[in-house]
Amino acid sequence: MLKKISRLDILRWTILIVIAVTNVYLIKNPLLSLVIFLLPITFVFLHGGKYFGWVHITIMFLIIMAIGFLGEYLGVHTGVIFGNYYYNPSPNVNGFLVGGVPPLVTFSYVSMGYTCYILSRIILGSYKKITGWMVLGIATLSAVFMVIWDMSFDPTSSIVQHLWTWQKGGAYFGEPFRNFTGWFFVTFTFFVVIGLYLWWRSKPHDYLAKPSKVFLFEPIILFSASAFSIVIKEVTPNPTVLQQNLALIALFGMGTVALIATLRLLTTKGFH
Repeated sequence: MLKKISRLDILRWTILIVIAVTNVYLIKNPLLSLVIFLLPITFVFLHGGKYFGWVHITIMFLIIMAIGFLGEYLGVHTGVIFGNYYYNPSPNVNGFLVGGVPPLVTFSYVSMGYTCYILSRIILGSYKKITGWMVLGIATLSAVFMVIWDMSFDPTSSIVQHLWTWQKGGAYFGEPFRNFTGWFFVTFTFFVVIGLYLWWRSKPHDYLAKPSKVFLFEPIILFSASAFSIVIKEVTPNPTVLQQNLALIALFGMGTVALIATLRLLTTKGFH
C-alpha cells in the first residue's frame, strides 16, 4: 500500500528539483537569484521540521547561525581561526555586512550543515535520539563532510568570484591550510552543541516515528546537487585548471560521501 503523499512532501521535492536545475543553469536576474539562494535553507527547514519537530529545528538553525557568524567575525578581525582574510565590501557581491561579515553566509552554513548532519546519522545508523559518544561521533563526521564540501568550492568563491580575499594567500589554490582546520573547528563546535542540545532537550517521541527511505534520501540529493554543480563546470568549454581540480574533489570527495550514505540507507532494514 502506497504511503499518502502530503503537500509538504511535494513542496520539498519541487524545491530539490529547482535547486538541481538552477545549479546547472545560472540565473542572472538579481531578485530571482536571491529566491534561488534561499531555497536550500527553506528545504532543510521543511525537512528538519518534519524530522525533529519545528521547535528543535528552529533552535538547531539558530545554533548554527550564531556560532557560524561568531566564527566568521573572529576570523575576519583576528585572523586566528581561518587565516587573514576580509569579505568584499561591495553590496553587489556580498550584500550588506555586519561587523565585516555578510549575515547571509550563515544561510549556507545552515543548509549544508543540516545536510551533512543527516548524512552522518544515516552512515552511522543513528536515526533517533543520540546519547553518549555518538554525539561526538556524529559531530566529527559531519564536520569532516563540511570540510570536503568547503574544499570543493572555496577557492572558486575567493579567487574567481572575489567574495573574500586572503591577504597572504596559501598553498591550496591561494588559500591557507588554516582555513580548513579552522572550518573543521567551527563546524565541529556547532555540531557538538546541537548534539548536546538534542540529548538534553529532545524526547524520543519528538522525532519522526517512521521515516521512509525516500524521506531520508532527500538530503543526499541536496548534497549531491551541490557536488554536481561543481563537477559540471569541468565539462564546460575550456574549463580552467582550478575548475578541473575542484571537480575532481567534488566528484570523488563529496561523491564518495553521497554514495556511502546511499548504500547505507538502501541496505538498512526497518524502513518503508
